[in-house]
Amino acid sequence: MQVSNPVLIGGVPLDAFLAFIFAFIAFLFLGNLAYLLLRRVLDGHVSRGKAKWAAAILQYAVMVGGIYASARYFLEFELTAFIASLGLLGIVVAFSSRQIIQNAVAGILITINRPVQLEEWVIVSGRPETGPCKVRDISFTTTILQGLDGGLVLTPNSSIITSKVINYSRAGLLEVAIPLAVPVTADLVRVQEIALAAAHDHPLILPHVEPAERSAVQNLFDLPYLGRLSSDLPHPGLRLFEPKVQVSSIKEEWVRLTVRVWIRQIPGKDRIVSEYLDAVIGQLAAEDPLGVKKPKGEPAPGLPEAAQPA
Repeated sequence: MQVSNPVLIGGVPLDAFLAFIFAFIAFLFLGNLAYLLLRRVLDGHVSRGKAKWAAAILQYAVMVGGIYASARYFLEFELTAFIASLGLLGIVVAFSSRQIIQNAVAGILITINRPVQLEEWVIVSGRPETGPCKVRDISFTTTILQGLDGGLVLTPNSSIITSKVINYSRAGLLEVAIPLAVPVTADLVRVQEIALAAAHDHPLILPHVEPAERSAVQNLFDLPYLGRLSSDLPHPGLRLFEPKVQVSSIKEEWVRLTVRVWIRQIPGKDRIVSEYLDAVIGQLAAEDPLGVKKPKGEPAPGLPEAAQPA
């Protein structure tokens, strides 16, 4: 009787190879299922960052462990022999994938050092700079940021470790510089009074905010890194964030002022600045401290354009 030889793929019987492929797909599915289940269990009990990393570790453990066990059982895979057989090819592959390795190591360092966390507002320097962005996701190789315009910025983890990162959420505050331009004939004292009064009246500009906001800002001084910034004051407090008006330059017939204010609502920066400028321009039009009088019966003259914050 003639016995047919089994079909081999790389020295492995076809049925064993197909069984390994099936197990490979199954463990990929089980890894993702484990991730979803653990996230559902942990969400609401621990922070989103801890839940995500715990679920990701379980996911990769299930995938790698299951695929390795399947390879040993179906393909008689020996890890030691495999590593020894790589030789020069392994060195070439490792060298060509050094960027991936760098990002993976940076992802581990981000997990340990936690320079950024989910939902924090940060700026990552580079070419170009990201601008204010919220941290949406941190994987082993990539950090996903979302800008104020809604766009997603995929940043390699190595950039978070090696670049300058400005973390606004840790400080809890943002200083905004608002340029104003008025004629040289304007009553600068009154213009400055109007600019400061508009800042004091705005409910989201420090320090004249609602009690809940005021308490939240005051609690920031309990943080070591912010307390050191105010250590030169005998009694640090909200007066650190009083609005200020400075003359920045005089050019031709215009005096350029800079109003510096502090806010906590970083995503609402543009809206707050717009509301502030509307209040300033409305008061300037009502009082006319700019030295421009309108003839009786004619509409008010146009006010100088107020630039957006730098």
